[in-house]
Amino acid sequence: MKRIFLFLIVMLAAVAGMTAQNPIRWRMSVSMTSATEGTLTLRALVEPGWHLYGTSLPADGPRPTEFAFASKGVEMEGPVKASRPALVKADPLFGMELSWWDANVEFSRSFRLTEPQGASISVTVNYMGCNDITCLPPKSQTLTYNFK
Repeated sequence: MKRIFLFLIVMLAAVAGMTAQNPIRWRMSVSMTSATEGTLTLRALVEPGWHLYGTSLPADGPRPTEFAFASKGVEMEGPVKASRPALVKADPLFGMELSWWDANVEFSRSFRLTEPQGASISVTVNYMGCNDITCLPPKSQTLTYNFK
């Protein structure tokens, strides 16, 4: 009986640890190239063994990585650009060819300040990631930068 109880406690701790893990994390930075122009960079930190799905995927596949921008006093310019192309591979979990990044990757987008006082940029990232065994449920994270 004690062994069963001990086994259940160990399993419960393992499940709690698995649900608490966050193998894909996001960071945001801004660099100004002039007094009114700059580049916003979103960095996906992908733990080894995990992958972040691409920005363009089949409708019946996993959730693609998407960016929704909201800003005050800022005009976003041009598309979001990845620092490197996504890999394209057959995904055994979904049974189809999909794109993903299997390590850290940066996404950047240019902007122009239209009203510097009180300007801010918020980005909501919708994403999904998997390893060879399991997938994270689709997640969203909002990051905000306030200009001073």
